[in-house]
Amino acid sequence: MSGNQNVQNKFSPFYWMKCPGDSPKGTRKDFINPEWIPWTNWLMPGTYFKLLLCDLVSGNFTMLLKVDPNIQATTHWHLHNTEAFILDGCFYYEDGDDKGHAGYYTCETAGSVHTPFTTPDGCLMFAISHGPIAGYNDDGELVVIADARLHYYMARENNAVEHTTVIDYAYGSTHLQD
Repeated sequence: MSGNQNVQNKFSPFYWMKCPGDSPKGTRKDFINPEWIPWTNWLMPGTYFKLLLCDLVSGNFTMLLKVDPNIQATTHWHLHNTEAFILDGCFYYEDGDDKGHAGYYTCETAGSVHTPFTTPDGCLMFAISHGPIAGYNDDGELVVIADARLHYYMARENNAVEHTTVIDYAYGSTHLQD
């Protein structure tokens, strides 16, 4: 078989089905209790998160997000969709007429720019972000791109990643570099 045919084989679907990349499990458990994970300060005062999944390959991340009562979030822009299921409390957006209560689901769609508020009850939500969120200061200047890696670093700094599922290929996609 010529070298050229070998390269073509690496690009075939059959090659990737046999060697798609691997995120080693190591000592990670399949099931975790979020109570095992300490809360980590999030990106603004009065907000905290528990990182459940950090996909460094796709940029997705999943977390529990807790927001203190009567917090106005900083204005932010969703570069990708973020889904949230409200477990406790309530939050709403600038218009205030449409509120999300415990048991409600929302999808903050890609391109959304908004400023959420919590009620006097605060809010606890399960959130799946399909990519980064851009945060702005009061002058409208971009101050942070909160991607999966930044969330991982913040949680790691707080010793809060022991039970986080981390996806980061150890082999597979790197085979093309030989």
